[in-house]
Amino acid sequence: MHTLMMTPEADVLTRREAAARLGVTTRTLDRWAMQGRGPAYSLTGDRKGRALYSSATIAEWLESRRRTASR
Repeated sequence: MHTLMMTPEADVLTRREAAARLGVTTRTLDRWAMQGRGPAYSLTGDRKGRALYSSATIAEWLESRRRTASR
């Protein structure tokens, strides 16, 4: 059994939790991952491991997408 170290600065979210925080579906996060888009994530185990996102990474990604005017 693996234990994740969790601190307030670096809490870890599953893909489902990350999707809920971003207001998108897990399928959207899957697609973004396949396209190399969206917030960075880490995989546990082998290639089919579980995707994990940090809250800080999600916040940084959202900030990088902030716009002051529409195109």
